[in-house]
Amino acid sequence: MKTNDNFQETSYKIHREVYDDFAVGGDKEALAKTWLQKDSVGAWRFERMYRLLDPILESEPDAKWLTVGDGRYGGDAKYIQDKGIDVLATDITDKLLKEAKDKGYLKKYRQENAESLSFNDSEFDFVLCKESYHHFPRPMIALYEMLRVAAKGVVLIEPTDLYINNGIRKVLFRKLMDLINGLLGKKIKRHAFEEAGNYIYNISRREIEKVALGLSYRLVAFHGVNDYYEKGVEFEKISDKGRLYRKVKFRISLLNMLTRTKFNDYSLTVAIIFKKEPSAILIKNLNKAGYDIVSLPINPYIYRGAGVSYKEGH
Repeated sequence: MKTNDNFQETSYKIHREVYDDFAVGGDKEALAKTWLQKDSVGAWRFERMYRLLDPILESEPDAKWLTVGDGRYGGDAKYIQDKGIDVLATDITDKLLKEAKDKGYLKKYRQENAESLSFNDSEFDFVLCKESYHHFPRPMIALYEMLRVAAKGVVLIEPTDLYINNGIRKVLFRKLMDLINGLLGKKIKRHAFEEAGNYIYNISRREIEKVALGLSYRLVAFHGVNDYYEKGVEFEKISDKGRLYRKVKFRISLLNMLTRTKFNDYSLTVAIIFKKEPSAILIKNLNKAGYDIVSLPINPYIYRGAGVSYKEGH
């Protein structure tokens, strides 16, 4: 693919067409239908991630949510919807969202480009983007858009940038794995691209903190979760005797061990950027769920001449 100044337009077009084969009558319709099931190994993987939203959902039952990049029948919105909470699912294509609405699976949806949302400032309380941010051609623009339309905060659940951590154990482990993969003839993917052409943009805690600091937000929260994908998990039902279920659980357990011993980071990062100070009950529930809540420093220069003084930590 030839690069050009308007590459994002090409990327948008490709991503708008991505679910054509998954729609009714498409070659991949059978796979798509598994995304509607709750008892598959694939659904169990997603449920593990969705549960990390519970501290917010339980603390803010009247909040209004927006999901971004939610094209798989609006599955992210479905989890929130089933909690009795107002949510609108969006994606760059409404191909499967319309089907989900027609089936009664999803209540509300809208076709939206994450990098140019049509909503008013602070129209929603929270915005969720799960495993879609890294697909966008210009993800940082999309993040600023999500922050613009959110009144309280933005939640990202995305693959972790494993190459950004320079802790000695993690660097040594990374080099060991690169060596092993090299000996096995596997290509080392320090950088990766999708068939759509866009760079796969993984996130880090440091990067999220810098985004918040640049906009003078005072609080971010992080949680990690390990995940492992094996082809076919969408079709296998959850069973202790299931081959893929046992394999996925074992690999996740192995990743958890490597994380506990600080040889590797979590494969996925849950990052919350708060635009305003959360309620005491939400802070309590986030702490209880194991979130790492980070207070960010105040920019002392933006208050100069305003007759306002702040002390660090307040």
